[in-house]
Amino acid sequence: MSITLENEKILQETAAEWCRQNVSVDTLSEAEQLAMELGRKMSQAMLSAMAEQMDGKETYQGSGIECQCGSDARFVGYRGRWVRTLCGDIRVERAYCHCKECHKGVSPWDRIQGLTERIWSPGLKAFVAEMCARLTYAEVSKLLGRVLGIGIEESSQQEIVISMGSRLRAEESERVEGYFDRDEAIVSEETPHRLYVSMDAAKAHTGGAWHDIKAGVVFEGKRPAQGCERKTDELEKPRYIAAQETSEEFGRRLYLRALESGLEQAKQVVVIGDGAEWIWNEADMHFPKSIKILDYYHACEHVHGLARALYGEGNANGKRWAKMHCEKLKTDGSESLLRALKRRKPKTEEQREALRLEVGYFKRHRRRMNYPKYVANGMMIGSGPVEAACKVVVGQRLKQAGMRWSVAGAVAILAVRTAVLSGETERIQRLARAQ
Repeated sequence: MSITLENEKILQETAAEWCRQNVSVDTLSEAEQLAMELGRKMSQAMLSAMAEQMDGKETYQGSGIECQCGSDARFVGYRGRWVRTLCGDIRVERAYCHCKECHKGVSPWDRIQGLTERIWSPGLKAFVAEMCARLTYAEVSKLLGRVLGIGIEESSQQEIVISMGSRLRAEESERVEGYFDRDEAIVSEETPHRLYVSMDAAKAHTGGAWHDIKAGVVFEGKRPAQGCERKTDELEKPRYIAAQETSEEFGRRLYLRALESGLEQAKQVVVIGDGAEWIWNEADMHFPKSIKILDYYHACEHVHGLARALYGEGNANGKRWAKMHCEKLKTDGSESLLRALKRRKPKTEEQREALRLEVGYFKRHRRRMNYPKYVANGMMIGSGPVEAACKVVVGQRLKQAGMRWSVAGAVAILAVRTAVLSGETERIQRLARAQ
C-alpha cells in the first residue's frame, strides 16, 4: 500500500509537535544529528509494527511443505528470528517446519521474503553490495555506522558481495549459454542509430599474482545537438563488463551485452580498440560487419615511439616529425605515413628493427585507420570510453594502495561494480531476494 498525503501530513505534524515539547538543542549540527538518530529509531519502530502484521499465523502455509531435499517438511510451530534491515534489527515470529529426512528446518515465510539463514534483509544486502561496489569495505563500515547506525563488519560485507556477485555472474553465464548453446533469443527494446563496442585489458593483483582483467563497454553514439561545436558522437547509455577470463569467454559475454544494447536493431556498429590481437580476433568473430577503428591515440603513440628511435629521446626534429605525421593520420589516413617510412633509410640496426616493426604494425592495421572518413561521419576515433572503463571499473576499486584480492573476491566485486555503473541497481535488488 502507499501512504496518503493526508496521513503523511499527520505523521509529520505529530513528530514535529513531539520535538517541540520534548527536545531542546543549541546548534544546527546538534539538531541535525539528533533528528537522524530519532529518525532511525522511528523507522525501526514502524518497521517492527508493520512486520507484526506479517508474522505469526499469517505465515502459516499448511501442515506440510516441500523441503529442498524433495521430502515433506512438517509444521512444528512458530519460531522467532532476527532480521537486520536498513531500518535496524527487528524480530518476527513465523511458521517453522522440520524435515525428518534431511533434518533441516524450513520457514515458508523466509523463502517468500527472500531471506537466507543469515540475518540480513534483501534490501540491506542490495544496499551494502552497491556501496561496496563504489567504496572500500572500510569506508562502507564507517558510512553505515554514521548514516544508518548499522554495524556490519568488513568480513560480512565481503560475504554479501561474494554472494551477490556470484548470483550476478551466474545469471550472466546462464544468458550467455542460453543464447550460444540453446538458441534462446535475446530481446532488446533499444534502437540505437550507431552502437559502439570497445574492449581493453588492465592489470590487477588477484590470487597471489598480477593478472589481466578484460574490460569492455557498449554504448550508443548520440549525435551532438544542432549548432553544437562538437562534431563527433557522444557516449550514451553505457553498459560495462569486466572479467578475469579467456578472450573467447569475454567475447561471448561482450556480444551478449551488445545484444542487450540493441545490436540487432542498430543501423551501424563500430568497434574501437588498440593493437592487441585478441581484440580484433573477437571483433571479427562477433562483429564481422562492424566498422573497426584502431584507436587514433594508440596509433599516435607508435608514431612518437618511432620518432624517438629514429631521432633520439627528446629531439626537437623528432617531435616535429611525429606531430606532423599524427596530424596527417587524421587528415590522410595511414598511406602518407607508410610512404614516408618506406623512403626512410635507417642508420643503425636498432633503427632498422624499429622501422620493420612499425611498418608491420601500420600495414596490419591500415584498413582500421581511415580516420578522415570516420571523422567526416562524426564517429569517435579514440578508445577513451574503454580506457576510462579500465580505470573506473578496475583501477579505482581493485588497484588502490596495498589491495590484494582472492579470485572469488575480484570476480564478485567486478560483477557488482559493472552492474552498478551500468545502472542495473534494480537487477541487484531482484537478485538480493533470490534463494
